[in-house]
Amino acid sequence: MYSVPSQAAKLLFSIEEFKGVDFTSSPIEIDKRRSPNAKNIINKNGYNESRNGYHLLNTIGSCINGIWNIDTEDGEIFLVHSGSSLYECSSDFSTFVPLLSGMNNERSIGLYFNEYFVIFDGKRAVIYSKFVDSYEAKFLDQCGYIPTTSIARDSSGGGTDYEKINMLSSYQINTFLPEKIQKETVSEGEVIYEEIDQTDFILSDTEIEEVTLVQVLRDTGEWEIIPNTDYTFDGNNKVTFKTAPGESPVLGRDSVSIRFKKEYSDNTEKVNKCTIATLYGYDGNNNRIFISGNPEFPNYDFHSEQDDPTYFPDENFTKIGIEPIINYSRLNDGTLAVQKKQTDTDCTVYYRTSNLLDTVEVFPLRDGVKNIGCISKYANANLLNDPLTLTNQGIFAIIGSSAGEKYVQQRSYYINNRLMQEPNLENAVAITVAGKYYLAINNHMYIADSRYLSYPKHSKTEQYQYEWYYWDNIPARVLCSWNDQLIFGSNDGKIYIFDNEYKDGEIPVDVYWETPFLELNSSNLAKTIKIVTLILNPGGDCDITFGYILDDGSVEIISKNYSALKDDFPKTIQEKEKIQKFMFVKFFFKNATVNRMTFERLILEYINSGKYRGE
Repeated sequence: MYSVPSQAAKLLFSIEEFKGVDFTSSPIEIDKRRSPNAKNIINKNGYNESRNGYHLLNTIGSCINGIWNIDTEDGEIFLVHSGSSLYECSSDFSTFVPLLSGMNNERSIGLYFNEYFVIFDGKRAVIYSKFVDSYEAKFLDQCGYIPTTSIARDSSGGGTDYEKINMLSSYQINTFLPEKIQKETVSEGEVIYEEIDQTDFILSDTEIEEVTLVQVLRDTGEWEIIPNTDYTFDGNNKVTFKTAPGESPVLGRDSVSIRFKKEYSDNTEKVNKCTIATLYGYDGNNNRIFISGNPEFPNYDFHSEQDDPTYFPDENFTKIGIEPIINYSRLNDGTLAVQKKQTDTDCTVYYRTSNLLDTVEVFPLRDGVKNIGCISKYANANLLNDPLTLTNQGIFAIIGSSAGEKYVQQRSYYINNRLMQEPNLENAVAITVAGKYYLAINNHMYIADSRYLSYPKHSKTEQYQYEWYYWDNIPARVLCSWNDQLIFGSNDGKIYIFDNEYKDGEIPVDVYWETPFLELNSSNLAKTIKIVTLILNPGGDCDITFGYILDDGSVEIISKNYSALKDDFPKTIQEKEKIQKFMFVKFFFKNATVNRMTFERLILEYINSGKYRGE
């Protein structure tokens, strides 16, 4: 009798529902669906494939500092800040015209606010809007609202404070209610009193530079401009009419208006030198601009009047802690987080809310904690109401609890090991587009996908993480979103848009995906793979080269090309591969052609080959 040796049982190992990258976990503990080494992959409609490429829209100026999409009455346009100039571009970027020069050649921030678009560049703020009959760009300090600072002024120089001085304007207005003045004269030893109309008008300030406009209300209800030959100005604060304007034609209504000019040291510069801006207001309304980042007032912020970006009252400022303000985050509970770097001398975040004080809107501030600090003024963005911020420990969200308490949660565990090695992270820029957060730095891009959440066991936080993807060859200096498309500008004046091709310009996107170390369900047995099956997703051409790497360094490569497909069926690649007696194996997929690469499932048929004997 002869015994027939039993045949080793055939086993299956599969990877389905591939996820994103994991650059942080231990190499032997990474989830089999994630990659420790991948680039230029994104998840589309539930499966991984090559990212789309981009093409050049145009070259404008020397260095792109900002790109913004604007809807006007005349149609859709783009504004581009390049070098030291602002340009207006057609919606396809095929044509552009210069609007303004003399800007700062640094990255700028733009906000659309109440039919105005306002740009802060750290040198001289710019406003774009419809002035009279056409759209124009002007420096903001040329358009400053002129406040009426004092009303109901009388002959003695008294009056009622009304509006605050505007930091963006050297001009202000006083209005007067003329009165009869009792004049005393002596005639032949007798004192005679008579009432005369007021001719002297005392302004609310002194050392005034010039009087620029004098008006009188007439019986018709119209304001009449008084020629400067009909009054004199004493060079300090008094205007004298040669002919008295008389009493007001409307009982109790001011009938004399005097506009004058006086410069206040540093007022305009306080606004112009700001580089950080956000919208915030009472009860959740985005009806004021809050700004900061002025290097001469680094721990101050300033805010505009309600619904008016041309009016920054000189009392609308707050000194916040000691260290410079880095950025703002708008939180889900309506709080505005004022963020700073991590230091030993200040809180890393302060929280601003809104309230009413005697019908006046106020914005009280409370201290936060010394925790994780913000490091970039360009990388804050809300991902589906998750306020993300770049810190010196990765990307975090600032979360509010039902008790009003605030805390931070890490969101970037899977990419932290690589992200934290990027130099000059303070220059990173971020944007959210169609449910994804894009962060660009050093020609690299890190992408968080809000559709997929997980809880890595080795993360220092118990809170959820996004799936992350990593791209290279993205020379993005600034980012812009338009119709759920990502546009970016480069350091050399070029503007690109992502498209539906798989080329960066004329260069095919270089795509790579590598599995973690696979031990095929056993930590002590050698394995031998018999058959490798790779299932590709349907829909479109596909080029893929795939293979494996063994622990002895051997590599095998298989290439497949599917082009001019006539059906929408998934494609199955099945290869008999005798990959013998290994403990760990890695598979990789790559492509550098103009076609996409996609993969859906990897299935390995193998047998256990006895106890692994080691190296």
